[in-house]
Amino acid sequence: MPPAAEVAAQGGDAAPPAAPQQGRGRGALQSIIRAVMMWYLMKTFFGGQKSTPIPSATPGSTDLPALPAETLPRLARSTPVDVHVYISEANDWQASAKQGPPLWSATEFELGTGSTQATALVYAPSHAVQNNGSVFFHAVFTPSGASPDPADGFHDAALTFAKSQPLNVYLKKPRAGTGINLLTGKNSTGNEAAPEDVHTGNDTVIVSFLRPNVTIAVVDDFKKYQLRQIPPQYKGFVDMDEVTLTYAPFVWYNNFWLLRDYLIPLNETVSEVTLHISVETIHALKFAFFTQMEQSFQMQKSWGSMADGETDEVKRIFLEGNPFFLALTMAVSLLHSLFDMLAFKNDIGFWKNNKSMVGLSARTIMINAGCQLIIFLYLLDNETSYVILFSSGMGTAIELWKVTKAMDISVTRSPGALLPRIAFKDRLSYTQSRTDEYDAEAMRYLSYALYPLILGYAVYALVYQTHKSWYSWVLNSLVGAVYTFGFILMCPQLYLNYKLKSVAHLPWRQMSYKFLNTIIDDLFAFVIKMPLLHRLSVFRDDVVFLVYLYQRWIYRVDKKRANEFGYVEEGDPAVDAQVEGVGAAIAGTNGVGTSETDGPTPDPVSGENVETKKDQ
Repeated sequence: MPPAAEVAAQGGDAAPPAAPQQGRGRGALQSIIRAVMMWYLMKTFFGGQKSTPIPSATPGSTDLPALPAETLPRLARSTPVDVHVYISEANDWQASAKQGPPLWSATEFELGTGSTQATALVYAPSHAVQNNGSVFFHAVFTPSGASPDPADGFHDAALTFAKSQPLNVYLKKPRAGTGINLLTGKNSTGNEAAPEDVHTGNDTVIVSFLRPNVTIAVVDDFKKYQLRQIPPQYKGFVDMDEVTLTYAPFVWYNNFWLLRDYLIPLNETVSEVTLHISVETIHALKFAFFTQMEQSFQMQKSWGSMADGETDEVKRIFLEGNPFFLALTMAVSLLHSLFDMLAFKNDIGFWKNNKSMVGLSARTIMINAGCQLIIFLYLLDNETSYVILFSSGMGTAIELWKVTKAMDISVTRSPGALLPRIAFKDRLSYTQSRTDEYDAEAMRYLSYALYPLILGYAVYALVYQTHKSWYSWVLNSLVGAVYTFGFILMCPQLYLNYKLKSVAHLPWRQMSYKFLNTIIDDLFAFVIKMPLLHRLSVFRDDVVFLVYLYQRWIYRVDKKRANEFGYVEEGDPAVDAQVEGVGAAIAGTNGVGTSETDGPTPDPVSGENVETKKDQ
């Protein structure tokens, strides 16, 4: 244990260190929803399991004793206790208590009453701890006025209990950046050579981090329990006396809100660390919720549905977010997911039944498929959760499938060729109309602006940014161009609509759902903290959609025009009146409806008798 002189009590209530401000996104909100669903499923399927303590045999006997009906708490609610704090490099609180006085003591702490005591200590890690050594935090609970030292005559062994936890945690070292400058081989932050762990990806570099906040939470639960019916959330927290079969108060180190950004990496340059220590009471339901959420996070990590760091982003929303905005954001996130699903459904339905490419830009569809593939490869090159990868992969597969619906694709194998050759051919409906001509013209105009922008961005990224490899630079340049200039790819379809003076060929139901999602994105731009330029970039898609809506207004569907089946939804009133007048004149000339004599019915067109025509 470090000498007591190295740890100076500063006293007073100490607030935890300020959290760094970081952006929050909808992916974190979706993680909240997944976590709550996981918690509900765990509660449904595993909530009925009961932890069963193993009773000990009576001294001198080989038979198990008869189990009593219930177990009682060792200390009652409101009992005053003293909480003594020790820091030691050995995981043994009794040895630490024998070596010297505690670093800090919270006296007259009443169990289960909601009282809180806090302080701040300056801890000087030893040389061993600075070099990835372990250090432990011990909280020893004694009756008020009793000694925590087992060798002291004022020590009460029957009512003394303790709870320990490692004060440091071993995690993978954060990346030293996104890589190196490929032209100079240096970091972007200085002239020093890039560290070796940049090239290895830090997959094997483990670093010791110190917890600067320690919250000792005493669970407010002093009920009588059946031995075989202790709630499952207390598994691992039960300190049972095998003789009296009484349990000590449940003590839990509350690290739920201790994010990784708050942890302090330990090395030889860290000589002193300020520790914020508090002793408080936590409600039983709150304790159950936190522990279930932690289990849910761990389960999602093991299944690959949540990447490292996403749990911190979920917690950060609750720590730094306004409750009103949080509720509003969760509500619109559900709407966003609903509209995404409806847009996906209608997009598949439109292209599945589409038989004509008249008025649709085949080149835009191919470019969209390429953009989706670039984004998918970019996500693979970075640390991304499997849920995001699956969603992006499905989107890429759908875009590639749409290419097969927009163009005729054939696979041929030349003699002696190692790989088959894939040929793309425009559909007949695309080439026979002027759609092909207008589409090529639109892409030619687009290339004048798009290609220089992509090239300029790639050169800028190569000179001023860092990358892991040349492959990473290509992907980052392409995906940066997709994110920055992707909205320009919607312009060729606008040009086609302008040339054809029609929008009847567009999948308007799917586009309506996407437009609603764009409105929701605008709302997120105000709710979620983000840079000003990024907030302005959110509204660029709105301009394109508004142009689509303007085109739909000026190029309205002509309901008086017959379709390919000869059906007319609305007739011309003048033509309808003329037809009705001609019909009435013919009926009056032939006496239709005025003659009561029975006779052959004349044909309304030729005037001949129907019966005569039949005989002929």
